[in-house]
Amino acid sequence: MSRRDRDEHAPVTIAPTDDFEAVRALGVANGLEESDRDTSGFVAAWAARDDDTGAMVGAIAFETAARLDVVAVMAVNESHRGRGLGTLLLGELEAEARRRGVRRLYTTARAPGFFVANGFVPLDEGPERDYLLGDCPECPQYGRECTPRAMSKDLV
Repeated sequence: MSRRDRDEHAPVTIAPTDDFEAVRALGVANGLEESDRDTSGFVAAWAARDDDTGAMVGAIAFETAARLDVVAVMAVNESHRGRGLGTLLLGELEAEARRRGVRRLYTTARAPGFFVANGFVPLDEGPERDYLLGDCPECPQYGRECTPRAMSKDLV
């Protein structure tokens, strides 16, 4: 399934991809930390590509990890932000999750406002929160330059 970005001046097509490493690399290039987590838990991903250049300008990955269904990577190049592309990518992931019978999605959000606007709520405690934040609280940037939030969304 593909969709076009709402900004007709910069047409973008979203389609499934199995190039999980490219999705991960786009996330890192757009500010996600390089981590020791690999892509082996990724079960699906989507890439947003500029129709003129073919360049990947946004991506999202769906991961199953520690018995949680997770929005593992989500990134949009700065040049393409503010056009609804992130919401379209998240919609693709949520539709796939529902097809798979997922009842709740989780994420570690570096931009919690975006996820709140899309129906996610913060997790204030519990094993899911601890897993999602991982080593974040020990990082010297935590709470200063980086304020990730563990979040979830019910899909039912």
